[in-house]
Amino acid sequence: MSKNEPARSSAVNSIVGPGSTFTGNMRVEGGLRVDGKIEGTVEVAGTLTVGNDGLINGEVIVDQAIVGGSILGTVRSERQLELQSGSRLEGDIYTRSLIIEEGVFFEGNCKMRQDTGSGQ
Repeated sequence: MSKNEPARSSAVNSIVGPGSTFTGNMRVEGGLRVDGKIEGTVEVAGTLTVGNDGLINGEVIVDQAIVGGSILGTVRSERQLELQSGSRLEGDIYTRSLIIEEGVFFEGNCKMRQDTGSGQ
């Protein structure tokens, strides 16, 4: 990570633990790990990590995400979305970079946009 990159992109500073349920809209300035259940919109300025038993039912807006559990809803990832083996995503994806491992269930549409770092 360079000095100019914000530290919040990789740091996990909020956790929804196993057995926990959160209902409503959640906004996190750093990183978020979900091992419980969230119902509602989730906005994460850094990295969202959904553990194997984690579930999000709602829209997800993140810088980047690593999903091992389930998301039922649209995912908008500014940089990258990684779907790990055994994960489930039912909804549309909007991202620059997508990684899908073998054994993932994905049902929806995916729209990818090019990195516009060249000024175009």
